[in-house]
Amino acid sequence: MTSPTERGGTDRAPFVIGHHDGVFLSVQYLRGIASLMVLLYHAGYDLNLITEGSRPHWLASGVDIFFVISGFVMVASTATRPVTAQAFLASRIARVVPFYWLATIVMIGIIALRGQALPSIQEVVLSFLFIFYFNERAQDTSPILGPGWTLNYEIYFYLVFAALIRLPVPRRIAVMAVLFVVVAALRPLAPADNAFLTRMTSPIPLEFVAGMVIGYYRARIMRAPAIAGLAAIGLGFAALALLDPPLPRVAFFAPPAVLIVFGGVVLERHVSRPQLGVLGYLGDSSYSLYLTHPLLLACLTPISIAPHLALPLAFLIVAGSIAIGFAAYYWVEVPATRAARLLLGGARARPAVRGAKGMTPTVD
Repeated sequence: MTSPTERGGTDRAPFVIGHHDGVFLSVQYLRGIASLMVLLYHAGYDLNLITEGSRPHWLASGVDIFFVISGFVMVASTATRPVTAQAFLASRIARVVPFYWLATIVMIGIIALRGQALPSIQEVVLSFLFIFYFNERAQDTSPILGPGWTLNYEIYFYLVFAALIRLPVPRRIAVMAVLFVVVAALRPLAPADNAFLTRMTSPIPLEFVAGMVIGYYRARIMRAPAIAGLAAIGLGFAALALLDPPLPRVAFFAPPAVLIVFGGVVLERHVSRPQLGVLGYLGDSSYSLYLTHPLLLACLTPISIAPHLALPLAFLIVAGSIAIGFAAYYWVEVPATRAARLLLGGARARPAVRGAKGMTPTVD
């Protein structure tokens, strides 16, 4: 439960008037941008328009932006009200699990229709329980639904966050930072062929911690001039698009992702009215888009087409994925989340309106 000191003070300010029922519009817009980045990366990769060594591979950093946003939102949405670990986890499970399980089941159906080897019972269980394992079919540390690897980190973060939720926010941030650094330091000891230990000792969870820091100091950050926010966002995207240092993923993608989210929070008071409707809707449906676009790609790949048709097909895939994401959000994700919340007795069900998900993280 949060302490009295967490419920006061300018740097612990809650979502306030101007944030539209708890929605940081700037963060919603960044969600939309991040989800579009991931979609473009996957579509381009499957159509051989993007390779690991090509310039646009930086689009994959949309995932890192999601992780920073998740840390931000978890602090901003819990720092000023009493929240038990049980209620917190119930809300997170209701938010993340139902739609992910449904999307995973659909992916299994697509695999069956394509006549490929079906996942084993063990794979299904590990995927449903958000446990890393080596996927022999994909030859990668990936669950049945590929992007689900990021949700494994989300659940890991939620469990640690819930375990420390009674601590004041600064102490919680410090403990989590030390914990994740210590765990990452153990990576050289992890067997290279152990997918679980290799993934769990990644420094990726430190991106959540960076978001938590931004969330804790959000009120102070929002007092910065708009030019500082624009400069941070511009510098972040410029670094991603123009630089290609020989660094591990986190070392390259994390600093720009932090800059981008920081810049978005700086600009929050300058976007107090929802003027970017399309981008806002894309942010709302980002979780659905993130989990459904692999389903469309799985139906279409492997694709054998003439090289000059790859780019037009990519545009069609992107447009179709966005349309499917919107439909899945309104007709599947929102009802499933509402039903799960009622079933678990966690957070109250929220209306299916624009911005209803602003208090919840997306990866996604």
